[in-house]
Amino acid sequence: MRFHIVVTAYVLWFSRFYDLSRVEYAILFLVIAMVIVSELVNTAVESAVDMTSKSYNKYAEISKDAAAGAVLISAICAAAVGILFFADLNVLYEIFNYFKHSLIKFMMLILSVVFSIAFIFFLFPAKKKKQ
Repeated sequence: MRFHIVVTAYVLWFSRFYDLSRVEYAILFLVIAMVIVSELVNTAVESAVDMTSKSYNKYAEISKDAAAGAVLISAICAAAVGILFFADLNVLYEIFNYFKHSLIKFMMLILSVVFSIAFIFFLFPAKKKKQ
């Protein structure tokens, strides 16, 4: 979930370099919501299955796999929309120049990437499950 939050922040921030219409922004927000909702449903399914199945259960495994598959499919769809909307080499070059000509902006980008990595992997560790 943290990864999706960070990617959402970067997508929304970098989208300002593109001339997206209201419809394109609506599609972007719907795709982002689809990924986050599927992550939340996946978490709910996994928690419910873990709570009810203390030992291995074939149906519990199928439920977890199906929920994880929904997240995967929504993430692939989001990536496809991202490629369709943002695969413009001219705009990518403009973004590159935006950071190239300002050391402060470049350092802020690097700092945000470091913070993002820390947020995803190190800050707020997941709670250990009770045995």
